[in-house]
Amino acid sequence: MANLGHRRRSSSVAPLPVPPSPQHTNLPVPRHHRDSQISLSSSAPSVGSLLMAGVNLDARRLSQPNISLSQLTTTLTIEFDGGTHVIVRPNRVIRGKVVLDAVEPMNVSRIKIKFRAEETATVKVEEGGGEGKGEWIHQVITTFFTTEFRLFGAENCAYSQCAWEELGPGHYEFPFALKFPNINYPPSMEEPPGFGIRYIWTAQAEGPALQSGLKSREYITPYRPIIISTTDKEWNYKTTLVRDKKQALAEVRCKVNKQSYCPDEPFSMQLNIAMLHSDAKISGISFQFRKHHEGKMLVQQGTAFREYVRNVIQGTVPITTGESGTISEPVQFDIPTRLVSPSFASRHTRIHYDVHFNITIELGHLFKTTHIAQFAIPVSIANLPHDQLLRITELTSVRSYRDSLECPIFFDSNLDEPPTPQGLPNEILGSLSAALRTPPNAEEPPSYFSLPSLPPQFEGRKERTERTVYLTRSAKGAFHAAELGDTVIIPGLFDEDW
Repeated sequence: MANLGHRRRSSSVAPLPVPPSPQHTNLPVPRHHRDSQISLSSSAPSVGSLLMAGVNLDARRLSQPNISLSQLTTTLTIEFDGGTHVIVRPNRVIRGKVVLDAVEPMNVSRIKIKFRAEETATVKVEEGGGEGKGEWIHQVITTFFTTEFRLFGAENCAYSQCAWEELGPGHYEFPFALKFPNINYPPSMEEPPGFGIRYIWTAQAEGPALQSGLKSREYITPYRPIIISTTDKEWNYKTTLVRDKKQALAEVRCKVNKQSYCPDEPFSMQLNIAMLHSDAKISGISFQFRKHHEGKMLVQQGTAFREYVRNVIQGTVPITTGESGTISEPVQFDIPTRLVSPSFASRHTRIHYDVHFNITIELGHLFKTTHIAQFAIPVSIANLPHDQLLRITELTSVRSYRDSLECPIFFDSNLDEPPTPQGLPNEILGSLSAALRTPPNAEEPPSYFSLPSLPPQFEGRKERTERTVYLTRSAKGAFHAAELGDTVIIPGLFDEDW
């Protein structure tokens, strides 16, 4: 899945090359660096070159006011191919570059890029009794995976100290490429307040002698799983509208043309309402297409629950009253693309949708009263029509993140795809070891056939490991405590399943 406009060589099985030293704009390039894969910028002289030339920065800034503050500070940034419109999906290759703008010489052990996914659940609960009663903030951070890649510098070895190199002032670019596995993870979300799932990129230029060095800010890219809709199948929804949980007012029968929809598809249903009382009349019908963000977390008392409901679209239904007060009207609208992501559930969060109806009913003849009855029809949202099932490469092999240990992998940016074969380290070692243990002539292989470690071309393939961190602090003085709002506690319930 290489981007158009880039010509790269492909390779079946090849070891990942060690990235060479970088080139930059303002210093002479040594001969052994000229074939580096790190690109050479052709921009105007930076502030670093002015430093080397002995130019006074304050005088330069006064004479050329177009020099910004960022040009006077060493910065480390990440730029993605495609700009701000990058969306991470299963089986997709993401490309970009790490950009270092140094205004003064700096010692660097290595420059690396890191990609991780984490789910955060935060609730505010009231705990304790008597004088010790107070509000506390509980937080759970689950990291689904973390993967990183060395773009420049020395390898980090367990048996050796790490050397460092000096980079002069200038502009450096380090290209990278990442292949996301054919795995469905939860979609990016930021609701309800306190809950979120984020896919985060960071870059770091590590300093000498185990110093932290320079870090970039966190770059958050949206992630969308690939979920196909069900086959088109009509279904009927039935309910009874009641008043004060005692008096039945009307019978509702809805015929919905599909169970699952995708953005930009038309939603269509037939709404039939039969009144059960002669003095009852429907005066108005309105509806909202709603998105439910739900979050929950286990606490000491039970299960803490938060919900946020967003009205994505709303409208009204014209009323034409038939015989015996019955109403039969079509309800149609297009599923929007904005604010609509696939229905999904993770450990702490869940997204689901419905079409909510408000039925205004007038009761009585001489002295009229008004009653509003409500009901909701569940709707499932996917992002790929069912007829695309056989048209998307490897779609039927998509697995859930709960059933896979495969992790996103960085690879040589000059390649179109990561070196084959695909698979996890234990799977590769298992197949290779089995082949070596059973030679064709049933003879014992020589000792040098043993596999104490992975072959070099497979060293980048790591199994993902989830990591969970629990944090607790007092809500008093917390700057975002008010945003968390009140949490509903279901006492005695300790169930993580939705």
